[in-house]
Amino acid sequence: MLNSTIDYAMIGKRIKNKRTESKITQEKMSNDLNLSTFYISKIENGKSCPTLDTLSIIANYLELDLAFLITGTSTLEKNYYLKQLDEICSKATNKQLNLIIKIAKTILEE
Repeated sequence: MLNSTIDYAMIGKRIKNKRTESKITQEKMSNDLNLSTFYISKIENGKSCPTLDTLSIIANYLELDLAFLITGTSTLEKNYYLKQLDEICSKATNKQLNLIIKIAKTILEE
């Protein structure tokens, strides 16, 4: 049974998208990583629950951020921080927003 808290189908899609974008066949990837082509196929189709170690090896091979591979977002992307700030600011009062702006400006002046 697949773990319901981790979307293995989406992880598989991200792997397949990056692999095909990089023009790497399943056969080449399986040979390079010493994994079977069948197993790579099962991962890409969301039919397998690879270990974190295996996902890390695949992410490294495909030059993907492991966090992005698992969650679809990455702290390495500027957009991640913009989303976080937007979420924080949407909950803040005008007084809090002014304080956030002052703090941000102070940090940037350092």
